[in-house]
Amino acid sequence: MNNRGDAIQTAVLRLIAEKSQDNLDVLEIPLDVPMARLGLGALEKYELIVALEDKYDISIEESDGSLNSWTASTLAACIKKKLVEKPSKTVNWKDAFESFVFTGKVSALRTPLSIHLDPTFRCNMRCVFCYDSSGSGHGLAEMTLEEIQGIIDECVELDVVDVTFGGGEPFMRSDFLDIVRYAKRKKLRVFLLTNGTLITAEAAKSLAACLDSRFDMVQVSLDGPRAEVHEQQRGVKGSFEQTLAGVENLRSVGIMPVINTVLTRLNFEFIPEMIDFLMDRGLTRYRVLRLHPLGRARDRAYYDSLSLTPEESEDIFRFLSRKREELIGDFHISNDNACIFPMSAKEMRIKIPPLAGREPASDACGAGTTKISIAPDGSVFPCSYMYEFPELRVGSLRERSILDLWNDEGLWELYRKPLTPTGKCKSCEYLYGCKTGCRILSYAFFGDMGAPDPGCHYQPGSDIEETKEGNALCRA
Repeated sequence: MNNRGDAIQTAVLRLIAEKSQDNLDVLEIPLDVPMARLGLGALEKYELIVALEDKYDISIEESDGSLNSWTASTLAACIKKKLVEKPSKTVNWKDAFESFVFTGKVSALRTPLSIHLDPTFRCNMRCVFCYDSSGSGHGLAEMTLEEIQGIIDECVELDVVDVTFGGGEPFMRSDFLDIVRYAKRKKLRVFLLTNGTLITAEAAKSLAACLDSRFDMVQVSLDGPRAEVHEQQRGVKGSFEQTLAGVENLRSVGIMPVINTVLTRLNFEFIPEMIDFLMDRGLTRYRVLRLHPLGRARDRAYYDSLSLTPEESEDIFRFLSRKREELIGDFHISNDNACIFPMSAKEMRIKIPPLAGREPASDACGAGTTKISIAPDGSVFPCSYMYEFPELRVGSLRERSILDLWNDEGLWELYRKPLTPTGKCKSCEYLYGCKTGCRILSYAFFGDMGAPDPGCHYQPGSDIEETKEGNALCRA
């Protein structure tokens, strides 16, 4: 019962003890005895089910079994099963809108669905992998508060749903909280990406006063469970404790941040320890992001020195997948599988039927079709990963409006027109589902948006050959 993976079972037992007319002790409740024999009447059993539905945001129906036959063990198993299935059964509004583009129904949405707006490239960290080489601020003339407020006003007019504020470190701007408050007054969903070191108790209180925990999100970067691990990647002594202080300031006002770790050769061995570290501190939301060959990691040799081997990447993917299910209901590990390029994991490939020779319905990602990114000087890019490539800049909001740029089809030809797959992608049986991966990472690595994603370790035809070998062994 002390295993963290039994969190759901423990919750069920506590509620049974609470609802029971026999004043049962949690530790004495047998796991496999039907509810009817545990001192719960019809009303108590109904209240138990309602409490569990509210706690886990699920529905327990008659088809799941008779209330009288439930045991603590089978009820916990039912809840876990529903939680595991929930992401695939729940309609996500963002996925629903983006599907119009990704299935080829339209080349782009009428207006952007999401905006990524970086108020500054200044940063108090020197991360070894920073995707836009943040630090001094690139010498950009940052937009004023009034200019950013004007962009937020246009977002509202265009029915933009959410704005992500990143950087650099957004809290380097003394007026950043004013920007967040303004966006929330305009009823936009807000996502904040921060290293957490500048989130004082007062700043946390200001965030709590305007953010809505149902819709808004604060993501804090923490790259390891020990100072030496985190600071080796973040490049600044003392930043580990400063980040933890910021996280605690958020928690103290009721904001549960998502903790994000960038996966490299420097920290991958510490990921299991990281989960225990976070859980011991009551932090329940975690995401692991694969290294990208951008910014300071754009140099090929440097990127290779920081990257995991294919085997290590798959090991981490399997570990996180297993822990996600084991800890469900107690600790949430992001199901976006950002720790690995999906086609590199066999567990992901088996979910996509191999269709050799079949072209994708659409080559599009969200860049320039459902979202845009805005640099601190008002420059517009299809995606924030493109900041290091001035040739991919499509315009400036100091010269043109979002709508004017969005409707200028000539600016978005690379993103709204079909790609020509090159390299191993041309003959890959998974091209229909994969679409060559992230086009900007391909561009950064190979200078070609149709080239394979640098994170793809799969060799076309390997699964087919493996299946043939397996069939031959079966016949033998």
